[in-house]
Amino acid sequence: MSELDELRKEVDAADDAILAALMRRFAITDRIRELKNREGVPRTDKEREREILARVAAAVPPAKRDTVCAIWERLFAGARGEIETIARGVCVKDGKVLLCRGKGLGSTYLPGGHIEFGETGAEALVREMKEETGLDSTAGKFLGVVESSFLQHGEKHCEINLVYELSIENSDVAAQEDWIGFEWCPISNLDAVNLLPVDIRRLIPENG
Repeated sequence: MSELDELRKEVDAADDAILAALMRRFAITDRIRELKNREGVPRTDKEREREILARVAAAVPPAKRDTVCAIWERLFAGARGEIETIARGVCVKDGKVLLCRGKGLGSTYLPGGHIEFGETGAEALVREMKEETGLDSTAGKFLGVVESSFLQHGEKHCEINLVYELSIENSDVAAQEDWIGFEWCPISNLDAVNLLPVDIRRLIPENG
């Protein structure tokens, strides 16, 4: 086995340890949230978050602090239940629109993903498409905003979807990640594929 392979095995082991630690953290923060709800304590404790962030920042070299602190800030946001901001694209060809489906799920959604700090919605959409399909794309005209609120695993989630026209030269779109898939759906058949959020349907042209 080459040195590169050995190092990759070490990375995989480190990832497994991170995942195990995250699952423990999620279980604990779920219990804290339940306790706060029972006792009427505010969900957000900014002072506690600052204490944790300061401890985390002090434990890593300066060059790594922005990355590590961004991870913890994302954990805080998830625990607080903040509104997520997502960029999505309407890519239409020959009367069909490109949709994404989580493996084993009965719903579909427009391709895209979360907007990262410092990105525009259009930049986030192009980046997400590259990461998820390996294809270059172009984000075009801004089509509108769709707000959504839903329950996921018993927890309330809220999101704001920024929707853009999306162009991809290659019609053969395959997922780079094994938990999702892409499909071209006839616009006339959208009611049958449970496109979510429901209100996003109004931003897809009827005639393709």
